[in-house]
Amino acid sequence: MTRNGRKNLSIVLYIVLIAVLLIGCSDGAKGTTNIEPKPAEQDNDVTASDVNTDGQAIEPVPQPEPEPVIEEQPKFVSPYNFEYPDAVRGIYLTSHSAGGSRFNTLVDLINTTDLNAMVIDIKDDHGYITFPLDESSPYHVYSKKNIADIHALMKSMEENKIYPIARIVVFKDTVASEAKPEWSFLDNGKVWHNNREESFVNPFLKEVWEYNVEIAKLAAEVGFKEIQFDYVRFPEGFENRDEKLKYSLGEYEGKKPAKLYELEEAYKTDIVVYEKNMNKLVEQREAKQVEVNAKENAVANQATDSSATTNQASTDSVAAEQLKAFKQELADIDKQIKELEKKQPVEPNYTPKETAVQLRVDAITDFVAYAKEELKGYDVDVSVDIFGYTATISEAPGIGQNFSKISNNVDVICSMIYPSHWGFNYFGIPKPDLEPYRLVKEYITKESEVLAGLDNPPVSRPWIQDFTAPWLKPGNYKQYGKQDIEDQIKALNESGVWEYLIWNAGNKYTPGVNYLPIGARQ
Repeated sequence: MTRNGRKNLSIVLYIVLIAVLLIGCSDGAKGTTNIEPKPAEQDNDVTASDVNTDGQAIEPVPQPEPEPVIEEQPKFVSPYNFEYPDAVRGIYLTSHSAGGSRFNTLVDLINTTDLNAMVIDIKDDHGYITFPLDESSPYHVYSKKNIADIHALMKSMEENKIYPIARIVVFKDTVASEAKPEWSFLDNGKVWHNNREESFVNPFLKEVWEYNVEIAKLAAEVGFKEIQFDYVRFPEGFENRDEKLKYSLGEYEGKKPAKLYELEEAYKTDIVVYEKNMNKLVEQREAKQVEVNAKENAVANQATDSSATTNQASTDSVAAEQLKAFKQELADIDKQIKELEKKQPVEPNYTPKETAVQLRVDAITDFVAYAKEELKGYDVDVSVDIFGYTATISEAPGIGQNFSKISNNVDVICSMIYPSHWGFNYFGIPKPDLEPYRLVKEYITKESEVLAGLDNPPVSRPWIQDFTAPWLKPGNYKQYGKQDIEDQIKALNESGVWEYLIWNAGNKYTPGVNYLPIGARQ
């Protein structure tokens, strides 16, 4: 090899050596800085602490997922400050009274007596919203200016310490019925009217619920402390025309009534108990029949024994008596079986008519529950006006009111117990309008029994009568005055009911009434 060749080889070897050194350094750097540790939740390698004494891998214990945090619905903050009185003692005001000069007269009545609350029409008997709404509101077209300045009204009530209750007439709504016939009941293609030319919207429809509850929210937002729903029912006598009118069942179409579900669940329990008791009796009968058969054979054998002695005859007599006793026991079991058969549970089933009745009850009850839930965030009480007689029966089939079910979903129940509105001989009272004290006393006793059976009964605050009922014809009514109103209040107070509302459609209340006839609530 020449000198130049050796020199070239040396250069090549030198270059190779440098390259090897550079590669080694690069690998070392990778081994120390570029290896990232695995996240803990992805670490699946088994370590000494992850095996049991048998060397088997231990499954990791699953950790429960944290429960979601449920944020409470924010409470609506009223622009006014109203305190709940010791007991609500109120009067009714139309929107014209509330928005006119009569308002000041009624404020004076409250300030000079023991009254302390006003129930004011916010959605009236025609269906109008009684104070003006902004043109941007979807309900503007239904609003009137009967109460021109709703905030001035609320401010005056606040200053005079008058507890404000907003009356919302729900399903009697001629205005909405005419504007939206699909919300109502149709008769030959036209909106049905009762004999007073009033129309009702359909309680089966969720959009009708939503409409009324949105108006209730408006009332809460302007400062009312209680929403009182009135006409929470189907039209009177609806059970006699429901098949003639055309209307939608909405979400209740094809639905099984809640009461039928309840009856079916009760039947499941009852039939199990029945079959258990029946099987027990049948087993007892079979066992007793075996004893009777055996004893009959024994007696028969003894009777054919010709070698019987005197002692044997005595034994035969005892056996005959035992047989007689066994047969009596067998007869007693048969009697128990027959009695039990009479009590055999019958699987519940509803006719179409019965289904229609119960679906009406469901619709009314569900609306009240829906309204209560929707108004939770507004810091208001929810009350419902209801016919007093519904507390004395299981339910009113035509109008859909079930006293207990409605009461379960409200803060206050307001039974309309005007003596003039009861039939002759109700509670054994020949002419109830002539005996206001007795009528109210009888009613409130019955209502108290019903409310006592509820898990969370509402406050009872009945409507009482401050008007005369000449439509009852002479001899059946009387001119109501100071004593008659006090007698109604006294009957309530003596029965432990301290809250009440007084109705006069024209808002002309009898002067000089003592609204605490037996003194203040103790």
